[in-house]
Amino acid sequence: MKAIKLLSTAAVAAVMLLGLAPAASAADHSMYTNDDGGWQDPAGLMWFNEYGDVVTLCDNDADGHAPSLTVALYHPYHATRYRLTAWGGEGNCVTARASDGGVFNLPEHTNIGFQICISPHGGMCRNATWYNDQKDYT
Repeated sequence: MKAIKLLSTAAVAAVMLLGLAPAASAADHSMYTNDDGGWQDPAGLMWFNEYGDVVTLCDNDADGHAPSLTVALYHPYHATRYRLTAWGGEGNCVTARASDGGVFNLPEHTNIGFQICISPHGGMCRNATWYNDQKDYT
């Protein structure tokens, strides 16, 4: 019985990695956060594609905490554009795109700041700033 459970767990992990890998390999930028402070086991993952301003946030850990992401402008001033939270547990993702309109259409030729955290209470956070110049890699 233990062998079957172990194989089942390994199969689920493989599907998760394969399911998330294409998004990561195609992204212009990516970042992760963790809930243990050691940065060994990513609990939340995010990807940013400049073309189309596609931002994806995924929960990668069955730890009972939802990853959150804050997207902000860093020019001409610090201003939060929007926040995303990947609710629902491990394997759940949320995506925002420029085509969603409004705050999701990030300005070009601007530094965009990202902060990914694992909740509750902010938890472990990582920050990055990337220049959005809408490169088209196709």
